[in-house]
Amino acid sequence: MKKLIAAIPVVVFAVLLAACGSTTSASSNASASTNSTTTKCPIITVGTIQNIGANSLVVTNLQGKQTQVTFTSATKFVRTSTVVPSSLQTGSLASVTVMENANNTYSALTVSVRSSQALQGGFTRGSGSTQCRSQFTRGNRTGTPGAFGAGSNRQVVSGTISQISGNAVTLSNANGDDFIVNLTPTTRITAQVTASVQNLKSGVPVTITGTTNAQGVINATSVSILQSLPTGRPTATATPNA
Repeated sequence: MKKLIAAIPVVVFAVLLAACGSTTSASSNASASTNSTTTKCPIITVGTIQNIGANSLVVTNLQGKQTQVTFTSATKFVRTSTVVPSSLQTGSLASVTVMENANNTYSALTVSVRSSQALQGGFTRGSGSTQCRSQFTRGNRTGTPGAFGAGSNRQVVSGTISQISGNAVTLSNANGDDFIVNLTPTTRITAQVTASVQNLKSGVPVTITGTTNAQGVINATSVSILQSLPTGRPTATATPNA
């Protein structure tokens, strides 16, 4: 009996050691699983096409750096086209450059309508992981109608067109806040339309969305042909609803 009692602590120790090892192994496996499923966020680059190959491009970005881009039959091609005000529809995604008037109203200098499939040429800001969404955040755009913050009288707001009444267009952002802007005879309205590889030419400005490989080559999920390269612009900030 004494020998049996003396052996019990040894058995218990062995069981605890095995359990500890199992826990460590499980934790290690969970960590490996987490690392293997880490989301690779898409990137966006804007620049001018320098060379075109059978399934590749060389693009010089806004900083003057050349980047190689590859595309496949799955790559989406769109181009920016000028449209008339009557083509605007509720439910469309849009970015509007606004100017504050002396009477505290806001006029639209430009309206850029994007396809419902994507925002910024193939990547929807509202989709994907939090990690990916955060790198596409462009300031605070929540607020009440007409409250675009102080500073420059030219600012930008993005959202969904929720209402059109005459020349007044209401944009609603993801938080449900509304921005009301007025179209004028000089408002420039553009929209994305379907394009193809044949529309790609040297010297054409583009926005490329995709992921990079180990060599730094961008595998494009979408190519958006622009009318011109973007210039610096302020971001609209607004007072949150009470």
